[in-house]
Amino acid sequence: MLDSTQVDVDYRAVADGGGSINSTSQNQAGSVDKTNFWAINPATGNSFVSDLFGLDPPPDEGLLFGQSMPGILDPYNANDAQAFNHYDADKKWFAADGVPILPIDDSGQLNAYPLMRVSASLPGSSDTLASLDVVLPVASEADCQNCHAAGEIAAPLDSSIDFLLPDDINDPNSVLQAAKSNILMLHDAEHGTDLVNATPVLCAGCHYSAALDLTGTGPTGQQLLLDSMSRVMHDHHGRLTDPDTAEPLFPADGSLEETCYQCHPGKVTQCLRGAMGAAGISCQDCHGSMLAVGGDERRPWLDEPRCESCHTGDANSHLGDSLRLTQAWDDAIDSATPRLASNRRFAENSATLYRNSLGHGGVACEGCHGSTHAIWPNPLASANDNLAAIQLQGHAGTLSDCGSCHTSLPLTLDGPHGMHNVNSRGWNLEHEDFYEDNPSACRSCHGLNLEGTVLSMTAADRTYLRDDDDDDETLFVAKGTEVSCSLCHDKP
Repeated sequence: MLDSTQVDVDYRAVADGGGSINSTSQNQAGSVDKTNFWAINPATGNSFVSDLFGLDPPPDEGLLFGQSMPGILDPYNANDAQAFNHYDADKKWFAADGVPILPIDDSGQLNAYPLMRVSASLPGSSDTLASLDVVLPVASEADCQNCHAAGEIAAPLDSSIDFLLPDDINDPNSVLQAAKSNILMLHDAEHGTDLVNATPVLCAGCHYSAALDLTGTGPTGQQLLLDSMSRVMHDHHGRLTDPDTAEPLFPADGSLEETCYQCHPGKVTQCLRGAMGAAGISCQDCHGSMLAVGGDERRPWLDEPRCESCHTGDANSHLGDSLRLTQAWDDAIDSATPRLASNRRFAENSATLYRNSLGHGGVACEGCHGSTHAIWPNPLASANDNLAAIQLQGHAGTLSDCGSCHTSLPLTLDGPHGMHNVNSRGWNLEHEDFYEDNPSACRSCHGLNLEGTVLSMTAADRTYLRDDDDDDETLFVAKGTEVSCSLCHDKP
């Protein structure tokens, strides 16, 4: 692993397969309107970002860490490499915290999954050693208007509150902005505040959110007296019922469109977009209901489901009837306590979130598996999320081909999670001794009967040699095949 004394790391925007590129978050007069984040608030004379966060970075620069968009010096023309401003010596990784990117590309089109090209070079050199195109997921989709637009269930027209109608009922943004004002009016009526006259309002200013605690200092001031943003949102909405039917407005076991995607991005963005979503896993299968997420005992952003809760072990030792479970908890949906496995073969680091966990010589778990809600592969073959894995190993999915990182490697069982060499001619022809020395290691993935399991499935089409002396004697194995001993020879 190289550190900040050995290599420089930077990023710049790159177009995806559809031509979408996102190099700046500034507006282009008369054609592209991205944000008013850095604009002046006429009510205060300050920038909106200053009113919200007490900071005043220039346009295209993020909060606290000085990370900028590549087009900062000449928006819509420049695409200059921006250095990663942080190196974490404990994690041994480079970080670009707080890049101020928006889900609107340079053509004014929505794109929640824009690409940046991350490049490494020797210090002081402009020659690129390696580069990789990665997604910076970003979304602003929130369907507050479904409930809070005037005339909807949370803003009835016969209310004593004078809820705001949109300036243009046919403009989705106008409808959304009116709904946001209605939320402030409702909060003022129920809690005696005057938020509607104090815009812009940062909800996390009063209700602590770890997601916006950029320095990790924890709640301060008013936040110490009030419940967290996650708790008030999930617990309050999770208890609401339809006045006509008395049924929950957000059913505990409802579809994503009925529940999580009412607020989280979303029906269009589809943030749960990777292998989990493709397998039919829902948010509730991991997190439980809204009441579970908003429960007193749940620490938002810290108490999360764990990989080991469903990936409970291997063929030699695991929980339940299947190697892969589809629900992370055993108790009720309104508590959803993550299951802990005794076989920690696929567990994160102890007391550490998946996104912060390391393995295999210090490589981040996300480096091989993808980010939390976009575990590789994305079922849409052309998805930008798949591009990094394809560039590294030639196919989408978990990085499993040793040649992605290693130029040479002896035969071994010391790969990630105890794996052997993958897509290796040497292993294909010379693995017999490993079985004779440790048959249990082989059975852990290939099954107690050595007939294959989901852990031994091929990640891509493979062609195996049957005989080292005859390159013509091969066996084709299709992607998704559970590799067994009997594919090539009799079982031992």
